[in-house]
Amino acid sequence: MNNIQITFVTPWYGDFAGGAEVAARTLAEQLSNRGFSVQVLTTCCPSPFDNWWQNPLPPSVENVNGVIVRRFPVKQHGEDLYHEANYKIIHTMQVDEKFQRQFIENSINSEALVDYAKANTQGHIVIGMPYTQGLIYSLIKVLEGRASIIPCFHDEPQLQWITTAEMIAHSRHIFFLTEEEKTLAIKYYGSSIGRKLVESPVIGVGIELPTHIEQLLTSNHTKLGNTRIRYNIQEKFFVYVGRKDIGKNILTLIEYFRNYQSNGGEASLVFLGGGDANLIPAEKGFLDLGFVSEEDKYLIISQALGLINLSLNESFSLVLMEAWLCGIPVIVHQDSKVTAAHCQKSGGGIPISSKEEFEAALKVMSSQDIGRTLAKAGKRYVQSNYSWDYVINNFLRGAHQE
Repeated sequence: MNNIQITFVTPWYGDFAGGAEVAARTLAEQLSNRGFSVQVLTTCCPSPFDNWWQNPLPPSVENVNGVIVRRFPVKQHGEDLYHEANYKIIHTMQVDEKFQRQFIENSINSEALVDYAKANTQGHIVIGMPYTQGLIYSLIKVLEGRASIIPCFHDEPQLQWITTAEMIAHSRHIFFLTEEEKTLAIKYYGSSIGRKLVESPVIGVGIELPTHIEQLLTSNHTKLGNTRIRYNIQEKFFVYVGRKDIGKNILTLIEYFRNYQSNGGEASLVFLGGGDANLIPAEKGFLDLGFVSEEDKYLIISQALGLINLSLNESFSLVLMEAWLCGIPVIVHQDSKVTAAHCQKSGGGIPISSKEEFEAALKVMSSQDIGRTLAKAGKRYVQSNYSWDYVINNFLRGAHQE
């Protein structure tokens, strides 16, 4: 048993498919499997789709896949102040320092959690994520240089806020998921933070399909077909996996896909995951399945012609890696530095920047021979760069830097 104690802090921890939460959960479980003592401190709010100022779950301590998970009640005031500041962000208004602090200080937080962390994590490796939430800001501030951060940066206005600068400055270590994320941070903070930022490690995210899923995808063709029929999915389809949110460029995706269909495109678009279901048109060619089981998710992805992720705000994009491991290619937006770089490095997908390029990419991927060739290149990229042993070694080296 390794005597290193590791504490992860994240606002939500459970079954929902948020990228930062999945990264925290999988890293925690992999470290636990390797003999490290790992705990997660999280809130009584189950997911970002619930009210952040209420506690649907009771305070508790449980063992989840070998990881001790401690839940603490959220702060129950400040909701109106948060929404007042968030309104400015949504409507691309100027957000000065007053409203930056108002947003962070009144987003999801837990004084009980932060107090526990301060009193009970001496000598631990403490990791908070992601950077956009008040809980992580409070953790970094209160632990006074003891806590590190996996920020999950995007090129967005919040990256340049005073509160973000304070988090970076007071973090013990900063762990990046991609080289592009690190380059982005250096662009804005390299001159002010200096050596600590430049020498921060890029750890990546480990990606592996569960063994039983790999076996299903390679051997059980009957179950594959039955899954598609059970969900009433037409034979030719593309898939979107993740949160249905305007910030994920969903409206552009819908506009582009409608244009493709109006020009004679035969495939449909299937949505998997949570978020705002009202964004998805109730019309032919669009199908929103919401949350499905993990097994069904992979079975559905593996039968798609390709996965589409046009989000401009990605710090890693787990779904791209999952698509490649499931044997399908991907389409991303050229203006997302992270996902476009994944495609360029791997040869496993097509970056697009207009509806015309989008339609051309869909037509290319409708040829299954071309799609399989792209997917094989993507799979090689994932297996070469994102094995768990590689990620864990990067993480531990970074955690012991001085």
